[in-house]
Amino acid sequence: MPNALPPQGSHPRRTARPYDDLEAEFAKFTDPRIAPVLRGLQESEAALALLWAYGKGSWEESAAAAGLEPAVGEQVRRKLKRLGARYTQRSSAARAFTAGHRPVRATPRELV
Repeated sequence: MPNALPPQGSHPRRTARPYDDLEAEFAKFTDPRIAPVLRGLQESEAALALLWAYGKGSWEESAAAAGLEPAVGEQVRRKLKRLGARYTQRSSAARAFTAGHRPVRATPRELV
């Protein structure tokens, strides 16, 4: 799996901005699973998750840097784990459903 973090030198903007602007930050990640999971967060939670991803500190330190209570950092960490597990479960179920319900293609002999 390639490095999921954006290239070095990229830093998230301040947390006081519209949620739509966070989409540009989500798009910088190379792992396609990250953006759908981050979209499940509220704006302040997504900004906190980005601060943690770019930073070197703990969830509590990132929460404090975002102007939130340190306990919120742990809550966001747990929420991200739940959202990630749900995303994995749903994408696996979708792949299994699609694989079992592919349309049958006619072979050249059947067309004649």
